[in-house]
Amino acid sequence: MKRISILGVAVILAFGCGEEKKESKVEAKQGNGIDVSFMDASVQPCENFYEYVAGTWVKNNPVPDTESRWSSFNELDKRNNVTLKKILLDCSAGAESAEEGSNIQKIGDYYNTAMDTVKRAAEGIAPVQDLLDKVSGLQSTAQLPALLADFHKIGIGSVFDFSVYQDLKNNDTHISYVSQGGLGLPDRDYYFNDDSNSKELRATYATHMDGLMTLAGLGSEYSKTVIAIETDLAEVSMNRTQRRDSEAQYNKRTISQLQEMAPSFGWGSYLSEIGVKIDTIIVSQPDFFAGLEKTLNKYLIEDWKKYLNWNILNSTASELSPELEAKDFEFYGTALSGAKKMKPTWERTLKQINRGMGEVLGQEYVKVAFSQEAKDKVNELVDNFMIAYEKRIANLPWMSDSTKEQAQIKLSTFTRKLGYPDKWRDYSGLEISTDAHVKNGFRISEFSFNYSVNKLGKEVDKTEWGMPPQMINAYYNPVINEVVFPAAILQPPFMDLEADDAILYGTIGAVIGHEITHGFDDKGSAFDAYGNLKNWWGKEDMDKFMAQAGLVVDHFESYEPLDSVHINGQLTLGENIADFGGLTVSYYAYQASLEGKERRDIEGFTPEQRFFIAFGQIWKGNYTDEAMLQQIRTNPHSPNPYRVLGTLSQMPEFYEAFGCKSGDKMHTQDSVRAVIW
Repeated sequence: MKRISILGVAVILAFGCGEEKKESKVEAKQGNGIDVSFMDASVQPCENFYEYVAGTWVKNNPVPDTESRWSSFNELDKRNNVTLKKILLDCSAGAESAEEGSNIQKIGDYYNTAMDTVKRAAEGIAPVQDLLDKVSGLQSTAQLPALLADFHKIGIGSVFDFSVYQDLKNNDTHISYVSQGGLGLPDRDYYFNDDSNSKELRATYATHMDGLMTLAGLGSEYSKTVIAIETDLAEVSMNRTQRRDSEAQYNKRTISQLQEMAPSFGWGSYLSEIGVKIDTIIVSQPDFFAGLEKTLNKYLIEDWKKYLNWNILNSTASELSPELEAKDFEFYGTALSGAKKMKPTWERTLKQINRGMGEVLGQEYVKVAFSQEAKDKVNELVDNFMIAYEKRIANLPWMSDSTKEQAQIKLSTFTRKLGYPDKWRDYSGLEISTDAHVKNGFRISEFSFNYSVNKLGKEVDKTEWGMPPQMINAYYNPVINEVVFPAAILQPPFMDLEADDAILYGTIGAVIGHEITHGFDDKGSAFDAYGNLKNWWGKEDMDKFMAQAGLVVDHFESYEPLDSVHINGQLTLGENIADFGGLTVSYYAYQASLEGKERRDIEGFTPEQRFFIAFGQIWKGNYTDEAMLQQIRTNPHSPNPYRVLGTLSQMPEFYEAFGCKSGDKMHTQDSVRAVIW
């Protein structure tokens, strides 16, 4: 596993033809917000709309060697990084004279220490030698709890995960969670899939592990033992589809009951070492902790030492010497994801800063990269979406009046966060030094861990953000019932203030609709208007909803992005519903915005066509085969092309805009077409 992030267990859901064939309109000039040079005139929109709107871009934009995929997100990220790099360089130059503890000092010293690759090379593994010595000193598995507590505090994932987050059924309070963990491969199924690619990948993982440990001077015979332990942990772990069920993972237990699950593990020692005094805890996967007892007793202490040493190096290699970092990239960057070259050191450092102290950098970012006009516009759009959603719910043919009433209450309690926090997180207690790059990583992780643990017994601060403002993304958090749009996504191509409304509703509107719909997808709908995990549906309504959701599952599972590899319709269900429902609501919000206005074609496209073309073009993208495979196996989002094809082929509004008819590939028969929001 890589360095773990202390984000708790937040259920954050992030942002995915006519009877007569009509001539493509690609020859028209480019209009604001639509780039006709991306389009492929040889493809009919009702046959493959993704290739129609983005086929030429796909052909002309292969994945760069430093990437595993390339898309609108990457293009915006590249532009965004120009701004962020300037901030890093300014902080780097000013760190020495900056006030101790200031944002400039923290960012500058972190950046300078990370960029000093000569020093990192000379240090080798010395910065983690104290941890290796602790492992070497273990005499029995009875000493594991205290050591794992030390690991978890500084972000080294091992055996299981511990976190503090809102109680999903009483979200005004915080509670502790323990959940499955301890794996070096992306998912438990990677240990058991029987296809040739999976077998080859496991063999590559073993070779990588032994090679990295040899390079670090810690011996070569690790993989057989470590992979055996990881496989046993994986065997009792939930798969990703099972983990989408929030209710199944909400298992409140006393510490005594947790101790009974794994009697050989000293939970008292573990909790004492991390500084937590609690009587109850949420055990996310009880079977995992019951199975942990068998694994603890199956292996000798010398076996556990190998596993723990691997955890140390696997978690920190990217922050140690350039040689170890390059070795780490060979597997996690190339074998798993298909990237051929490492990104420049400054970009890798930027990613670490964003992950570890994002709001520190974010405070500097919004000073130079955020428009009040953008914030006002997205606020206006969200207002329009709430009105459109209210009407959609009121007219749903399959939902009863009593459940509609509860849905309307939930909609009315949505809160929104736009741009950046009104109150920045306090990082004054975080020390950043110039001693060693990895030590700064440990300090950030421990600061975040303590920040999380200190929430126990305190009132929940619902003003906190789950993403820094410079992140190009958006999310819905059902535990607070909020939609959040960071500053970075409120710019082209997702939000072009110079584009007409058809474009805005097809781009940022699709993002807004997506996040609002997460409140009513198969996962978000399990939370009530106040953010608590509580059923508010009538049974008949839920049965009808799940029947329609089943059609979405079947529809997406028909897609085969790679040979014999289909999209997992259950894993991607929530995101697919959010895409489908969100774009539908965006369409009708756009239609409402046209009332009283002159309707006109622009550059040969109707308003509705421009709406759908804009949506299709924001999802343009290319993948390496490795990245595509990993996305299908582990990511709740469908790959970009299928977010377009799968969504639009279920929308009668799209059929009407482009004249699609029964028999066209982009047309789904009524009997198997989902009707939800």
